[in-house]
Amino acid sequence: MAGNPMARRLVDQTNELVVRMNNLWSEQRLGISTRGVTEIDHEDAVDYATMGYRTIWRVLRHLELGPDDVFVDIGCGRGRVLCCAARHPVEHVHGVDVSPELCDAARANAEHLRGRKAPITIRNTVAQDFDYSDATVLYMFDPFGPATLRQVLDKVRSDSDEGDVRIAYANPTHEAVVGEQPWLEPAGRWGQDEDRIEHSVAFYRSRAYRERLAASG
Repeated sequence: MAGNPMARRLVDQTNELVVRMNNLWSEQRLGISTRGVTEIDHEDAVDYATMGYRTIWRVLRHLELGPDDVFVDIGCGRGRVLCCAARHPVEHVHGVDVSPELCDAARANAEHLRGRKAPITIRNTVAQDFDYSDATVLYMFDPFGPATLRQVLDKVRSDSDEGDVRIAYANPTHEAVVGEQPWLEPAGRWGQDEDRIEHSVAFYRSRAYRERLAASG
């Protein structure tokens, strides 16, 4: 396969078709509409795009969401990930996005979501201004550049008082910025090729979270 470009291209095209069909089926099953790419007109913001449902469910399983978790989707867009998270019996799900139009779409999807098991709140604001004091799980799909990411992580650290926090960073373009944070540590990484996913995902956890696990184990 590695030496046959045509065969590899065929496999890639087949996999892409499978992902698209699964996304269509998942949207119908959940009763929401989140597909498409949207340009975000804001300094240091990245255009809205989505990750496939199969990878999202896998990420959420890996995070081991529990009833005491408060899930925050930073750069939530139309709400695909937060809707999936709200299908778990967590305490609360928050979506944060700078685009009013995308926030309106996310609210509509949250309202129509089938099988919701947690309350959902959408906040139209820059991520640096959100209150992360109750957050325990953060999800980001490469929502902005390194300067904003650094500010957001500093805000999370301050609001949470370096408490129990887990992070899933999809398409982690600026991993080095997360690595600068002394209160966070790596907790695993999935690569595109070896894990057969459309985007890499880097996981982090606060040192306080790891210490609590060790104490309780």
